[in-house]
Amino acid sequence: MSVQPNHSQFEAWTGHHLPDTLQVQEGVWAAPLPLKGDQYVRHTYTYLVLDDRGSVHVIDPGWDTADNRARLESSFGQIGKLLTDVKTIVSTHLHPDHTGLAPWLQERSGAPVLMHRAEAEAAESGVSLAIAVGFLRRLRSWGAPWADRTKLYTELWRQRQLGDGISVRADVRLEHDEVLDIPGRRLRVVHTPGHTEGSMCLYDETTRSLFSGDTLLPMVHPGIGLSGGTGSSRQNPLERYFDSLEALTRLNVEMVHPGHGYSFQGLPDRIEETVGHHRRRSDEVRSIMASEPDTTVWRVAERVHWTAGWANLHGYMRLSAVAQTAMHIDYLRGRPAE
Repeated sequence: MSVQPNHSQFEAWTGHHLPDTLQVQEGVWAAPLPLKGDQYVRHTYTYLVLDDRGSVHVIDPGWDTADNRARLESSFGQIGKLLTDVKTIVSTHLHPDHTGLAPWLQERSGAPVLMHRAEAEAAESGVSLAIAVGFLRRLRSWGAPWADRTKLYTELWRQRQLGDGISVRADVRLEHDEVLDIPGRRLRVVHTPGHTEGSMCLYDETTRSLFSGDTLLPMVHPGIGLSGGTGSSRQNPLERYFDSLEALTRLNVEMVHPGHGYSFQGLPDRIEETVGHHRRRSDEVRSIMASEPDTTVWRVAERVHWTAGWANLHGYMRLSAVAQTAMHIDYLRGRPAE
């Protein structure tokens, strides 16, 4: 079966406008919250999940802005609920578009914040900030020209990409295969390292639906190795990601609710497309390196055909592109040519 989108959300995505808060399955609403700045992805979905007692469980509270606070409170009103009805706040990973509103929601509801253990440890240790700073420090060794390094430092400082979302702390540390305490539902934690070390999906065994966070998206391919986790594994993030996608194929999923884009059916097909994309990216990097054996990581990244185009990647997006190029190079060095 090919990928089948939720039509209302798909039309909003292709029409470049913000969709309405929409019921995407029984007892589940998707509230779209815009991202900061001019982002290619444009908005994050915060999911409002009702249990059989009428309480609300929030998945991936979006970026913390005054506008998003008002939008989310309005979404609660549309489904006849109040912020005080929130019983749990779950983040699929540590990035600020999936954690930003968690402290604000917790202050108003008293609900605990839940994350995978690796992300919780990262939030406490500041590892995600250290990794981003580490990327910046590696720009010179990756061959970034001085002018580009200076521009990235300036853009990232202005966008406050490095600091947002770090203040969140987890009250509950989740482990793989754990079932969340949501009366009337069985949402099981599926640890899916790749996008970050502690990325997770939530599999609703009752409705056979999957909240995929940024592990799998319907319209773009998420960045890999953007870790908010401890990074304790010696395995290349791309290898970890392939293993995570393989694990998802073993689930009986009828509907996917991602962090961005639109809900869709056809999980196996989208996984196949995503794996194929990264295989082709590795082949592309291999080809560039073969034609210029002594080239730099930066020069390879410039020549890669990015979805948004190299010229349209700014700030953290460009830094991510260069870091992922380095990841593909490391991946290829650990594998024989095919």
